[in-house]
Amino acid sequence: MSRRTTPPALLLTCLLGSALPAMALAQTSTSTSATTASAPCAAAFTLGKVRPEALSWWWDNADEALLKAANAEVLSFRWLSAPATPQHLGYSAGAVNETVATFGGATHQVVAQYLEPHTVQARVASDNFLGAKPYSFLAQRVSIDGGWPFTVLVQYVPTGSTFSDSSVRIDLLDASPSPLATAYVAHLSRNLQGLAPKLMSALNERYFNAVLKTRGSYVIGKMDSKLNVPLTITQEIKGITPEMLNWWWDHIGNTERYRLWQPQDHVSFEWAKAPTQPDAHYDVGAKQKVKEYVGKIAFTLDITGADPLAIAPPVPITDLGFFYARTNLSLLSGILPDNSLVHQWKPNATGDGVLLTSHFMNTSLVRILSSSFFDDLGSHALREFQMLPYFLPRLYKREQLGL
Repeated sequence: MSRRTTPPALLLTCLLGSALPAMALAQTSTSTSATTASAPCAAAFTLGKVRPEALSWWWDNADEALLKAANAEVLSFRWLSAPATPQHLGYSAGAVNETVATFGGATHQVVAQYLEPHTVQARVASDNFLGAKPYSFLAQRVSIDGGWPFTVLVQYVPTGSTFSDSSVRIDLLDASPSPLATAYVAHLSRNLQGLAPKLMSALNERYFNAVLKTRGSYVIGKMDSKLNVPLTITQEIKGITPEMLNWWWDHIGNTERYRLWQPQDHVSFEWAKAPTQPDAHYDVGAKQKVKEYVGKIAFTLDITGADPLAIAPPVPITDLGFFYARTNLSLLSGILPDNSLVHQWKPNATGDGVLLTSHFMNTSLVRILSSSFFDDLGSHALREFQMLPYFLPRLYKREQLGL
């Protein structure tokens, strides 16, 4: 079915002399935010059940099949200059694509070139420039039918009570946009809204599973005499430092941040007992209450920082960086045997990341709830920790280093 009319959820304002309300765009509530300057034409809408990470993935991984399914206006799509780093969230400056689509009463050839992020630095959240790639915007130069190009800025931020949705704003940054440029903004809005039902599943299968899960491995051990099963995961995580990982455990903080860590698997986070001295080492005794999916089952867990000198960990702790905790199902705490985890890390050989080894010791009784639990937990750890380079450098540099 063709989507040639403006969706009800879309607010489109053009040449009315007033901008949409400024959108705060920062990965944390404590970060310094930029606001969107007034622009003569803007579209604003919410993508339900679409996390911002899906948009950050989409810009470099757009394809014809998904676009055609999303909007019947799209006739063809191809990359003229492919993205340099499509397997990292955020767009690759210099990439160029071509779309043939029908909008504004005619069929048009649209060529879009992704701009260097700094060209819109004054209009977006400043912490976009503390990481490897932008996390909350796309800036592109667009030419229609070979005509004079115009600049389009797409910004997005998590919204909703569980941070499951994305609030999106599209601005034309040129002083006097043409009616055709305005029509293009409406077309782009319809593309994104049409993509919404499939975008998270595409991110899950084509990025979390097809890419992140290949960046490490896991081994399920044999059940011991106490009916415990060990699980060991090893992975290299490029783009973060040991200091960042040291800092993370006391600063996860809330559901908004927890969902940055794994937007598909993580559901909620709260401190059952907050760290007394948040610093660069986890707080022994601090208790996280989290809800997360391991495979297809959502577990609510108590994760309590433990002292390896008081309670022997399941494996020797040999690295300077480590997090040791007791982990239990919240509803069955004190009924089932205690489970435990140890994450240990050190710099990788090339100095651009860390080597992480994770040891889980869980009761085999969990197989009553899920027969594939240990495979699912190994996959979960890879999908989770490989997301850290996307957001952790920004948080650490802004909040710990004050940049």
